[in-house]
Amino acid sequence: MPEPALSVVVPTRGGVRRLPVLLDALAAQSLVEPWEVVVVLDGDVDGSRALLESYADRVPLRIVEHTGGTGVGAALAAGYEAARGEIVMRCDDDLTPRPGFLAAHLARHRSRPSGSPPLGVVSMTRDVFADTAYAAAYGRPANQRLLAQAYARPADERWRHWAACNSVPRAAYEAVGGFDPTLGYREDSELGLRLAQAGVEIVVDPDLEVEHRAPAPDTATRAARAFTSGASTVAFDERHPGTHTVTSHAPRDAWGRAVAAAAGRIGSRERAAALGRHIDHVLPRLPEAARGKAIAWAVEAAAVAGRRVGDTIWVRDVPGAPLDTVSVVVPHHGDPAPTLALVEQLLAQTHPVQVVVADDASPVPFPDREGIEVVRRATNGGFGANVNAGAAAVTGEAMLVLNSDLDLEPTFVADLVAAARTHPRAVLAPRMVDERGTEAWVGRDFPRVRHQVAAWLTPLARFRSTTAWHRAVGHDVRAHRTEAEVDWVVGAAMWIPVADFRAVGGFDERFFMNSEEVDLQRRLRERGLSVVALRSPTVVHAGGGSSPSESRRRWLVEGQLLYADKWGSRRALQAALGAATGVNLVFNAARRAAGSEVRPLETARHEMSMTLGDRTHQPRCASRPEH
Repeated sequence: MPEPALSVVVPTRGGVRRLPVLLDALAAQSLVEPWEVVVVLDGDVDGSRALLESYADRVPLRIVEHTGGTGVGAALAAGYEAARGEIVMRCDDDLTPRPGFLAAHLARHRSRPSGSPPLGVVSMTRDVFADTAYAAAYGRPANQRLLAQAYARPADERWRHWAACNSVPRAAYEAVGGFDPTLGYREDSELGLRLAQAGVEIVVDPDLEVEHRAPAPDTATRAARAFTSGASTVAFDERHPGTHTVTSHAPRDAWGRAVAAAAGRIGSRERAAALGRHIDHVLPRLPEAARGKAIAWAVEAAAVAGRRVGDTIWVRDVPGAPLDTVSVVVPHHGDPAPTLALVEQLLAQTHPVQVVVADDASPVPFPDREGIEVVRRATNGGFGANVNAGAAAVTGEAMLVLNSDLDLEPTFVADLVAAARTHPRAVLAPRMVDERGTEAWVGRDFPRVRHQVAAWLTPLARFRSTTAWHRAVGHDVRAHRTEAEVDWVVGAAMWIPVADFRAVGGFDERFFMNSEEVDLQRRLRERGLSVVALRSPTVVHAGGGSSPSESRRRWLVEGQLLYADKWGSRRALQAALGAATGVNLVFNAARRAAGSEVRPLETARHEMSMTLGDRTHQPRCASRPEH
């Protein structure tokens, strides 16, 4: 069998969703000369091997196992070592080469005059974005600027664009020593520099652009990558001094001072992502002219911080064990019947789960049942403490916290697993409806005093059915129409990565009932996780169980006051609610004068007792009411 003229090396990890588009595009290629595709499987974390094997009769495919997930540089080195082609091409697994693409690359090398130096051909990537505010304000314009810059590069600087897709004679690659497997980032342009220094002529051909399907989709991802990229310039310059011009953002002008100030508060990739998430959240509310600047500020600050304190370890966020090993924690207190019904639904799921029932010193102990674990608390500690007890027993890498009063479809867990493949580091919440089909407001904004005052004011209650009221009390109305990243989601049904849950210490057990999930998600977001309100799957939630509504209101206020203690000002909240109580008193007095059966003074005293944190009605329920 003749040696292939071209070897296409594809590094992949967690690429089961990306690979089919690439493999279909490769199957549509036609070359006169023999060729091969060498896929480097950098650890099979999601069933990619089975997918690859299904293409064996359509693509001249070889699979190289490279275990450990030690980085793309090491994977590429393994793939190039296994390649047999005269020309070797790198092609990332999120690219879509058009028909004739491989033949065009090979033709560029074949048309090289005899005696000319070897040729390195770069294909720039044209990013494909969803139609989002980030893409319009920054993603597409930044990509267009990069392409224009690349095509205008002088010959001695084209190595900088040696990246996701390029080709070079294998002999030239081997002559410079190949990829440096110790580099976790910029392994591509570092190779490009050595090729250029060795006399390889690098061309950036605009006719060979290739579609890139997985650019950074938001500011959070872009800022996190900028942090690592910034750090990598330091490591790069240690090997090749003077190759990167590091822009100093000394406080010489307003922009430089703003970037430097933000960079000074970023000490990790997670913090860079957290700043990006904040920009993503406020982006729709900014004037269009300011959106690109806001994103650029976060990205530049992350890069500056990365150069100062970052490391160069970067591994693609991929679905792995968290999507294959899922645990469910069901907090229980009271009547075992609803929890038993939910357990039966969990054991019937199409995706296997570990089920842990956390019994919070229930007056009716939850019965032992085959196929589940029961964690029993000696004293009633509230929702957060109970979930923490259950979480200590989970063995999965992802955890679902589910109220006992939910009704699930058999594919519920499988659907959440699929969603988590799209959002690998995120708290997720399903769409939620009550038994009448009324949709709950799952996605919320972080609590602000104005939200709590709006919910407290009796005169506004008549507007509860309006979008304006929901927005005023902190409901994220976008999440009622489309899947959206939000500040936090209600705690009745949450998907949480277990490692991150444990890293932040789980729920703060000072919260007995209400606001504990807001506090947890705020700490998880600071760690770099996103929070996403999904539109699918859907759960049916009975909502609050048998707890009396007056108790729920008292628990809600107690949680809000503790949250304000921790993240804001308890005094400011108490003062604002006290003022709102005064408004309610006047309003209720007018209603009583008009003949309504209300007791203005009694209501005001009750509201003030809650505002001042009177704890005479300590709750005794471990199920999490929606609020």
